[in-house]
Amino acid sequence: MLVPNRTSNAYDFDLFDVRERRREEEPEIKLKEGNLAIAKRGNFFAVILIAVIAVSMPIYILSSKVQISELSGLISAANRELEQAQSDNLRLRAELDNVATLARVEDFAVNELGMQKITATQGKHISLDTGNTTEVAEIDENAVTVISNWILLRLEYLGLG
Repeated sequence: MLVPNRTSNAYDFDLFDVRERRREEEPEIKLKEGNLAIAKRGNFFAVILIAVIAVSMPIYILSSKVQISELSGLISAANRELEQAQSDNLRLRAELDNVATLARVEDFAVNELGMQKITATQGKHISLDTGNTTEVAEIDENAVTVISNWILLRLEYLGLG
């Protein structure tokens, strides 16, 4: 029968410390005096680089804000021009609708072109049966004369007659 070990080794926590073992296994690194000078010089360049970045970032941000401000000014100017063009378009459409009314067209035809309104004698009404017959309307000699006279007047007005 085995007798339990009654020593205090079971309570020695230093045996379980991993950090101590690692220190014992790792070789010691000794720094030379020359390496310290290189490390200090590297820190100097890192500080300079960080300072340059710290100065250039606000300058870049300010310049981009200025560009954004200029572009937004151009956009607002273009929007004002667009609104002005739309209002001009609306005004011109209203003028066009006012100019091209039926009464103005009739007035221009009568006063400027010398045209007359159609009379009852100039128009003919044709009534058709629902059958399969076709009727041809007679040609009115008076209507042909009126049309030819009108065409001759227009050609004279244009200087071609």
